[in-house]
Amino acid sequence: MSLIRHEELVSDDKVISTALTFVVLTGLFASIGYYMLIELGIKRHFMATFMWSPALAAFATCKIRGIDIRSLGWGFGPTRWAWTAYLIPIVYGLVAYGIIWVGGFGTVVDPQFINEVGAFLGLSGWSDTAVIIIAVLMFAVVGLVWRLGAVIGEEIGWRGFLTPLLLQKFSFPVTSLIVGVVWALWHLPILLYTKYNAGPQDIELQVLNYTVMTIGVSFILTYVYLRSRSIWAASLLHAAHNAFILSVLDPMTLKYEESWRFTGEFGFVLPYVILAFGLGFWYRARKEAQ
Repeated sequence: MSLIRHEELVSDDKVISTALTFVVLTGLFASIGYYMLIELGIKRHFMATFMWSPALAAFATCKIRGIDIRSLGWGFGPTRWAWTAYLIPIVYGLVAYGIIWVGGFGTVVDPQFINEVGAFLGLSGWSDTAVIIIAVLMFAVVGLVWRLGAVIGEEIGWRGFLTPLLLQKFSFPVTSLIVGVVWALWHLPILLYTKYNAGPQDIELQVLNYTVMTIGVSFILTYVYLRSRSIWAASLLHAAHNAFILSVLDPMTLKYEESWRFTGEFGFVLPYVILAFGLGFWYRARKEAQ
């Protein structure tokens, strides 16, 4: 089945101005989250406020430009794409951390992860294997629900609004690149001024790696959104990434002094593995479009 373009949100001559309106409004709404996160510290409810700024900007832009909010991809789409979206981060996460573990940049399992998760889940005295299995199940199911509620705010804006808007004027790779860069810039204040990073060392390199990751994920999510026509599939992929990478694979990895250069969203390995996956989905989209 070939990819089909999304219905037009605005006339072609208004794409750029509408996109700029959305970006400016996203920055304005995000400023509230920036203040909370930078001045008051990273807390879940502050992060959720920040993550909903693209959705608020999308709604406001729709109101200003006379766009029907129902066009933002609210349908659930084919079930297989929901499952595919959920599994993609697990696959690229295991590939990336497999490279980290085999390459000696970190190892499994960090005893502190076992102790903290065991105490949190009331599993003290259980075997390490049992703790890991139950932790994965809890983070992948229960934890996914909270993460889904937060990331849907991002995906309404990035994939439901900005991606189909830019696809009216630009190609798949150009659209994915623009959205990925804007996505990274939106994160920039909290990368620079909070503890949402790998530490104060080589922060410019960390920002570069993070930007590579957001571009790679953007390519993947453009494909998933076009095939599913659903912000829910995109949100499942985003939430699964946060659940498995941030709550399981990275915390369970025992790190050494220089491991920060290779692990997590700010190291070398994961961002470039994700970029390779993203380029693979672009290649697949080109083949299907033919």
